[in-house]
Parts: sequence; structure tokens; C-alpha cells
Amino acid sequence: MSFSSAKDGWIGSITRRQRLWKTTDGKTWNDMTPKLQPQPSAICGISSPSKNVVFASGTQYPSREAAVMHTADGGETWNSVSMAAHANLLIDTHFTDDTHGWVVGGIGGTTYDRLKPVVLFTANGGKTWEDRLRNSGINFPRGEWGWKIQFLDDRVGFVSLENDTAAAILKTTDGGQTWKRIEITDPQGNVNLEGIGFLDEMTGWVGGWGSGFPSNPLGTTSGTADGVATWSDANDVGRFINRFRFTGSEPIVAYASGGTIYQCIVTPETEHARISLAARRAAETPLPLAWESLAIEAQVPENAMRLTITIFDPRQTLVKILVDEKSPNPGSRTFKWDFKNEGGAETGIGHFMYRVSIDGEATTGMIARPGLASPAELGARVVEMIERYAPLARRSHDELVLPGADGTPATLKSLFNTPRELMAALIRGGWVVPGAPDRSMFLVAIIGTGPMQGELAQVDVDLLSEWITAGAVIPGLESDQRSL
Repeated sequence: MSFSSAKDGWIGSITRRQRLWKTTDGKTWNDMTPKLQPQPSAICGISSPSKNVVFASGTQYPSREAAVMHTADGGETWNSVSMAAHANLLIDTHFTDDTHGWVVGGIGGTTYDRLKPVVLFTANGGKTWEDRLRNSGINFPRGEWGWKIQFLDDRVGFVSLENDTAAAILKTTDGGQTWKRIEITDPQGNVNLEGIGFLDEMTGWVGGWGSGFPSNPLGTTSGTADGVATWSDANDVGRFINRFRFTGSEPIVAYASGGTIYQCIVTPETEHARISLAARRAAETPLPLAWESLAIEAQVPENAMRLTITIFDPRQTLVKILVDEKSPNPGSRTFKWDFKNEGGAETGIGHFMYRVSIDGEATTGMIARPGLASPAELGARVVEMIERYAPLARRSHDELVLPGADGTPATLKSLFNTPRELMAALIRGGWVVPGAPDRSMFLVAIIGTGPMQGELAQVDVDLLSEWITAGAVIPGLESDQRSL
């Protein structure tokens, strides 16, 4: 999104069918897609330095041709410049005036794991480009690329770097002539950075998917108060942040978009209280979970012309066109997705987005698939695991007790004879919190860092985590679990 005034603005999209919208009153929007050149086929970055001038870049998919398009007459005509010689993927665009600007992305291959960052600069409105990282001497890892760019002034700028297994940003203090790669070293181990926003040269934040990406991302945020020298967990800012916007005035000094929309409001130091990530997650609507299939509801009105339902992965890559109906049947309808892609292959675990579009009016939802197996199947596997470890476990654990079904203490040693009762006792005793592996002390403090550290195979630890995430269902006791 980019606005050159309170009323004149543009929104780009990464869908082929509708790539660009324009407003001149800040309220109504016109689809400009029919006027566009074929490239870029998706718009990920957009910048409008003046009323009728727009630069847009894409795509964020390294398998498609990267390009920058430009208009100087308010969108009536466009020219498109292939960027294939400079990048395989382009994400963000920032122009300081009608001729000077930047695009960031990656180069090195047609898959994400081959990319390295590019920071491209033009001084002639996009006719020619220079990669300011080409001779930087920075040893970038493969599988890292530029995501968002921000300049505080004509000297100081920042770029967030997306990387599935590491966290770093770029900083310049000479107007983008040279850049330095700076690692993010907060305690939570943030990765896969996206949004970046600095209030001044000392104070800034980066949002990311977190160390659990891709199977269990926490959407963590990192912050610095000393000019990037040190970093701390800053999850009170928000989750899954992809963009920061600063207003330039108080009391609301910034907004951020991610898990929802967040405001940054200046308050006296005495009123400020940091909020834990757990509290932040508890205050927000949790993502729905699905395992074997996903049910998607659609309310189709009478005389609807077209219904489409599409599925996307976290990279916003189209996974499947689930429904594409002309003159769809009206009423309340349910469609099921079996977590297979267009080719019929299993899509795996992680986060997925689905979009229901009826005659151009779209609603979007997001779900998490924490495991391939259903909650009941995971519970059955935990029973089998306990039976496998029971002969060894019964040799010890004489002194340890857990609450039994009738409330009286039961020795842990005896509970290994009845695996389902052992699972129930762990829940009754508060050692397992269904749906919250990060708050389940049996997993965190006993197996993770305590007396059982290293005693279980990693595959069994992962199974326990999946079982707890799925609700810690106990086979045969599902109907009675509310009373545990």
C-alpha cells in the first residue's frame, strides 16, 4: 500500500486476476489491472512518491520473472522493466522522489533456499539499477533475501532479511552507499524476519515468524534500544508483524500490521508494562487447528455469478484452487480440503490461508495444521510409546506420585501399567496443559531441561509436543476429559 496524500493511494496484490487498485477519494477503489503490463505477475512492493507517479515491484516468487513497473500519468499507461538480470525475487519498493528509489529482494536461483539479498538503487526513475550489495564483502548465507526497507532520513536506512533459520538486518549510515549485516540476538531466537521499523536511530523493532517456523511459528518480535548493538524480546509490540508505519506525531506514533493491527502510543514511563508473548497470544483470537481435513464455510447469495475458494501457504504461494464455480448454488455450503495440492501431493504441516471469493467480494481465514495425524491417533501413539518405555520406567519412579482418578495419590510406577490413566494423571496434576506445549512443565521442565533430558528419542519428544498441541486427547476417555 502507498498513499501520496490523504486521498490518493494504491494497493498492490499478489494475485494475478486483480493486481492493483487505485483510490482518489480515500473511500472507493478502482481495479487498474486491465491497464497493466504482464510483468510483474504479482505486486509485492509499491511506492507512490507523488500523485500520479507509482513504482511497483514483484514478484515474491523466485520461480517467476522479477520486474518493476511504473506510471507517470496516474495509471493510464504503464511501462514494465524486467529485473531478471538483477534479481530472482523482489519484495519491497521505496522511492524518495520521482527518480530516486530502491527495491529489495534476492538473487541466486528459482527456489528460496538458493537466494542471497539484493538492494537495488536507481537515480533515473528505474531505467538503470545498481546493486549496492554487489561489492559489499558481506558473506551472506544461502536462503536469505531482503524483505522490507525503511529510511529514517537521507543517511540512515534498514532492510529486514528473511531467513528460515537465522535473523539479521542490514543497516546503512551513508545513504545506502554501503551496508552492514547485523545479527538479531534476542533470547527467543527469532527467525524469518519481515517487518522492520525504527522510531529513531536508537529505537527499533523487527517482526518475524519465530524460532518454531515453519511447523509451529510463534510470531515473535525483537527490539533494540541502543542502535542495534543489543536485542531483546519485544513481543508486547505484536505478532507476525509484516509492516510498520510511522505517523510523525503523538500520541499515536506508529501502526504495525501482522496478526492484527497494532498501535504504538506514547505513554509515561510509569504506565508502561511489558506484556509476555503468552499473554499476547492469550489476548488474541487463537488460530483454529485442523489435522486430517479443513472444512470451509461459504454463504452463497441468490444469483451469485462466481464462487472461488483458494488455498495459500505462508509464502502466499497458491497451493490449490479448491472451488471455481460459475452460477454457484445458493445457501450455506461447506467445502472440505484434504491438505493435498493441485497435483494430489500431501502439503504437510504448518500454517495455511484460504480465501473465499463471491463475485469479487473476498473473505480470508488462516488455520494451523500442527500435525499430520488426528488428535485421537496422536493419543493412541502416546499410549504405544508409554507401553514401549514402561518396562524400563517401572524399575524406578518409586517416590513420585500423581493425582489418581478418585483424587488420591497414585505412584508414577503403578501408572505405567495403565498408560491412559498416566496420561490423565499428568493432565490432572497440571504437568500437561492441553493445547499449550510451551506451558506444559512435563515437556518443558522435566523432558526439556530436567531429569529426563536426553532420555527420550527426539521423535518421541516431538510426538508428545504434537499430542499436547492437539489437545492431549486420551483414546477411550475423550468424552470424560472435561472432568479431568
